[in-house]
Amino acid sequence: MVQLRKHSPDRNGTLFPLATPFRFVELGKIDAQRSTDNLRVLRDLIVANQEMYPNIDRWFSRKVIPGLRSSERVAYVAFEDERPIASAVLKLGENSKFCHLRIHQEFQDMYLGQMFFTQMILDVRRRAKEIHFTLPESLWNTREKFFESFGFSRATKASRQYRNGDTELLCSAPLVSVWNQALRKLPTLMAKFSPGNFLVGNRILISLKPKYADQILGGSKFIEIRKRFSRQWASCRAVLYSSSPVSALVGEATINSVTYCRPDEAWSQFEPSLGCSYEEFRSYVGSASQVSAIQLGHVVPYQTPISLTQLSSVMKEGLRPPQSFCDLKVSKDCAWGRAASLVSLVNATVGSHQTFVTGVQSSLF
Repeated sequence: MVQLRKHSPDRNGTLFPLATPFRFVELGKIDAQRSTDNLRVLRDLIVANQEMYPNIDRWFSRKVIPGLRSSERVAYVAFEDERPIASAVLKLGENSKFCHLRIHQEFQDMYLGQMFFTQMILDVRRRAKEIHFTLPESLWNTREKFFESFGFSRATKASRQYRNGDTELLCSAPLVSVWNQALRKLPTLMAKFSPGNFLVGNRILISLKPKYADQILGGSKFIEIRKRFSRQWASCRAVLYSSSPVSALVGEATINSVTYCRPDEAWSQFEPSLGCSYEEFRSYVGSASQVSAIQLGHVVPYQTPISLTQLSSVMKEGLRPPQSFCDLKVSKDCAWGRAASLVSLVNATVGSHQTFVTGVQSSLF
């Protein structure tokens, strides 16, 4: 089996960075309009399957190219040391279709099928209600457990026959079922494909009451007051945890600055941005002689908040939320660091197609 090279710290815009020589390229409207070199590589990879798929060149010209121009489709090419090793085409929409995938034989049996499937599900989950694809009966018979592990529990005879010699089957499943299965696979796949297991640069998790978390995410609260907070966190990225009854990771923000001051100075200077009444402020600071005013910026709400219960189940860890904040050291023994990285990476793919998304053809693993 060909071994992947040593992992690189450059994620190349992907959820699962592979290795230094690997390069994933997304093809879209501009490629179709300008007939770029990458588009020609994609065509060569797809047309190479002509013997198995008669008229696949016609499908490329009549469906893929117009679909790229209209942004109805997205295509991808993967390179290893500038050698094309895989191609994929995705049709977007409520009923998303994974139209094509081909992985070079040398790069099969390396968890790439699982990685691509998971990345594909992350990329389409904001648009799709249903996911479907076709595959040869022989592939279903030999890899049924793989598809079932992603929520595709059955395959029926397809209404159209795309290939020669092997009966065409159709797999379809609701997005919610497929998403739940993919989420369970993320920790293992991140450990296999992410350098150092987890790469996200977040350094701190801040626990907030739901009222204040909502205000920060909504843009009406910019200052968070803490009785103790170090300036070492200035300029770092923070993950925001909304406490009970929400009990979920809900977004991220940058800590622009940390100002030390007396409580009365903090109220006088920052009151419009605190999001609380004077009574609530005094109740919190109590007899403290000094407080920390944390200025937050570049707030990004998660489109997919993930609850503490769900995270604990996925991570197989008994996660306990911090009362105030905790350091997210990116290490194997920091459960919250791994959990926060997982949620951040899941949400980093929203609205982006910077990574491989996959269809199903003959050689998936």
